Amino acid sequence: MGAMAAPDEPGLLAALVGQRGDISGIRALLAEGGIVERQPGDLRASARRHGFRPSQVRRLFMVRELARRWHVPADSAAPAVTSPREALLQFQDLRSSVKEVFAVLYLNTRNQPLGCEKVAVGGLNVAALQPREVFGPALTLGAAAVILAHNHPSGDPTPSPEDLAVTRHLQEAGRLLGVEVLDHLVVCAERFRSLRESGGL
Repeated sequence: MGAMAAPDEPGLLAALVGQRGDISGIRALLAEGGIVERQPGDLRASARRHGFRPSQVRRLFMVRELARRWHVPADSAAPAVTSPREALLQFQDLRSSVKEVFAVLYLNTRNQPLGCEKVAVGGLNVAALQPREVFGPALTLGAAAVILAHNHPSGDPTPSPEDLAVTRHLQEAGRLLGVEVLDHLVVCAERFRSLRESGGL
């Protein structure tokens, strides 16, 4: 028995938005451009013009949002990290870790991610963290800036005096190396704290 042929893109999109029968409207929509790249207003107007019902337009935008979240752009086009909440998305696994983890997000001059490394795991003594562990990968990657993060499995994201001290120490080391420390996030399962936003950086 031969393998079943995979549906083409118009067929997949038709199934997802609930379009049955004639899918010429779907084909015309896709011919005008990708659903992720287009502006929402333009996409909505185009969908209505091609006969999408309101419920199908809503499903189209759900598909668009999923595609946008799952799409991993090339490094040169990676979106810039512009807020602590956006940075937190790079450290999601820290939220569920039962072990203490210290991680570093490395950014280029446009604040686009170059990589994210766990530099210490388990039995974490933040105060004993050495600058070379944090900035070694930064120099290898050619990073211009870093965002630090570590978790508090206790569930309380309040930074300890040691957290504040090591942040200042790493900030100074980064300054000497020409790598800016943009922020330090303390992460818990349900909450997080940005030291920059709270005045600790």
